[in-house]
Amino acid sequence: MTDEERNRRDAALRELDELSAAYEAAVKELDERRDALHDAIVKHLSERNARPGEVSEHTPYDRNHIRRIANAAGVKPLRERTVRSAKSDS
Repeated sequence: MTDEERNRRDAALRELDELSAAYEAAVKELDERRDALHDAIVKHLSERNARPGEVSEHTPYDRNHIRRIANAAGVKPLRERTVRSAKSDS
């Protein structure tokens, strides 16, 4: 490998290292912000400060995803189910 080829390779690897580090930092920040948003969603649903539909209007999630987040955190729905499927009766 010539000096020129080695320099080009080293420059390419440095660029990839820098961009990978920036990418990892962005992913970490996104994860932290998403966790904070999910914590706030759970908090407000638990405290009954807002209904799931209202929460979805102020977040990037639809109402069904808001419910999945709440279910995963153990937040009970505002109302119990009134209709049971045939599958759940078995």
